This record gives sequence, C-alpha cells and structure tokens, in this order.
Amino acid sequence: MKQTLGIMTLKPDTAHSHFREIGIQSSPYSMDLYLFSPADISPVDETVKGFVFNKESSAWEENTFEIPGYIYDRTYYDASLPSRQAKAVVQWLKNQPHIRFLGYGLPNKWKIYEVLKDSPLASYIPETFMIKDHFHLFNLLIKHKDIIIKPVDGAHGFAVYHLLLSQNRVTVRTTKNLQIAEQSFQSKTTFLKWAGRILDQYTFIAQKRIDNKTEQDTPYDFRILMNKDEYGDWREFQRAVREGPKGAILTNVSRGGAYFKQEEWESRHPEADWNFVKAEMDECLGELPHLMEDYFSPLFELGIDILLARDNSLWILDINSKPGHKIVDTLAAERKHHLYRAPIDYFHYLNTQSLPSLRRGEF
Repeated sequence: MKQTLGIMTLKPDTAHSHFREIGIQSSPYSMDLYLFSPADISPVDETVKGFVFNKESSAWEENTFEIPGYIYDRTYYDASLPSRQAKAVVQWLKNQPHIRFLGYGLPNKWKIYEVLKDSPLASYIPETFMIKDHFHLFNLLIKHKDIIIKPVDGAHGFAVYHLLLSQNRVTVRTTKNLQIAEQSFQSKTTFLKWAGRILDQYTFIAQKRIDNKTEQDTPYDFRILMNKDEYGDWREFQRAVREGPKGAILTNVSRGGAYFKQEEWESRHPEADWNFVKAEMDECLGELPHLMEDYFSPLFELGIDILLARDNSLWILDINSKPGHKIVDTLAAERKHHLYRAPIDYFHYLNTQSLPSLRRGEF
C-alpha cells in the first residue's frame, strides 16, 4: 500500500520553494505527497481539497483526496474565527487513530514554563509570571522595574513589549514596522488604561528583562534548529547567533535582526568564555528535546532560543515546535537538501514504528 504524507498549513502556497523542494526529495520513493489546509477538510467523508505533488512535472496540482495517513503540520494560528475553526479541526485530526503527525506540537509558553521550572533544567529558565490583570502588571513593574511582556501564544516577536519604570515614569517600547515605537506614562492611571486595553486583546506572561546587549547596544541570542534524523534520533541541525538592531528589543529576523555563524560571532566578541558557553549550551540541548517529549507529545523539530547574559549566564527563552528555517537558508545553503529530506526521512522511520499509546498533543 502506497504511503501518504501531507504538508498542512493554514493557507497552502504552491509557490513556496520549501514545500516544492520537499516534493522533489519525495520523488524517488513510493509515496504520495500532498499540500492542504485543515479548513478544506470534510470530516464527514474524511476527504480534503488541496494539492498533490506531480513527480514528473515537479509541480503541485489541485485535487481532492483522502486525508493523508501522515501529516507534517506547519499550521500557525491567530485569533481570527477561521484560525480557531482550523485549530479545532487539527485537534480532531490528532485524535484519529489511523492518522499520525510527524510532530504533535507544544502547548503555550506558560504550560511549558510550568513544566521546565521544576525540571532538571530549572536553573536555565527565567522566572515567569502569568499576568492576571493590569494591577498585577503594575505591581510586577514596581517590583522588577524592567520587564518584558509577551503573549502566551505569541510567535515571531509579535506584541512583545519592554516596560521600564524609572523616576515615577513608565516607558513602554515595542517594535512596529522594524522601528521602535515608544511612549511614556507619567501617571499610574494612564498606564493602567493602556495596560487594560492590551490585556483585553491577549493573555500575557511577564519576565524580568535579562541584559543581553553587546557593547554596541545591540541585543543578541542563539537560535538552534533541531530535528530528528532517519533513525528517529534528535540532532542539532543548525546553530546561529541573532543580533537585533541598535537599541532594539528583539533579535527576530522578521523584526530587523540578522544571523551570524557562531564562529564569526566569537571572533567579534572574544571577551566571552566561549568554551564554557558552548559546553553548557550543548548540555542543555542534549536534554531539552527529550524533556519536551517526556512531558508533552512526540515531536519532529524544534526551534530553541537561548540568551547569553552579560554575566555569561544562559537562559532558555523560547521553544517552538514549528520553527522557521531561515538560518539554514542564510548560513548553510549547502545543507538545504538535507533539510528538505528531513520530513521524508522521518516519515519513513515512523512507518517502521508501532506507537499504540501515542500521546496526541494539546493546545
């Protein structure tokens, strides 16, 4: 029986080069590759209207087909009604015993924090607070003076705010259109009104800001892309340093940051004890993916953000089960074909495995 793998995304893009290259890598194998949206699934007859990869023309062709037996989930959600409806369909898919996902995803940032703060990696996890209301946020700011808040379900640096309390003035900074937008509040009342408005839109977590600025006032951190190989083992696929613009809050490339190879960064900043940093980071990365799977669900790939503070302490800031792949495009173009092969290789590995008690993820 021919095996089927579907790439699932909210808005299928047949011009997406990454998806096309995965299709090309699938060509030598006896498998069918599909591209589809959860919004186009008919649960009644378990069919979906999407695209099938034509191996002869190396192009996507519109078709209607049965829901693939294996799914590579690249679906990102927002607060819109179509997105919420798609999320419900995806959870239904995860509960189907005859369908297997390459990776079942991770819950929100707060749920991950609650697990990691009591794990063997607790010393690398910044203290985090779930913001209850605008008064709670203000009290956190009084206590810590300098904090970062971000949506519990956020990604790509969206709606991240830097709050600073100094001389009875609250300064709020965020990134808009690759520029820093800043406003100040001289009274508690006006700040609480602003805080109330944003807290009505999203659920936020807060962390004391960790100083990760260079001498040139640019923030930086490490982005590590990890995935599983053809034997089902975790591997570090690519590591990069991300540097944000001068005075910026974020390092995200989508917010104006840039990638550097670690070796290049080390040569530019020889003051750090890089042997110690790398050894400690390697130890974290050797344990983190397994912890995530032990506590949550089977995974295929991870994007991990690690911050190095000025005192050389390491902090795990974010873990994403649907990471971008720009670090490979930017820093390791010669390895891109291995990246495209990764979901195909892991798909074939899963074909050999029996997982009767598979935990199927949560949102």
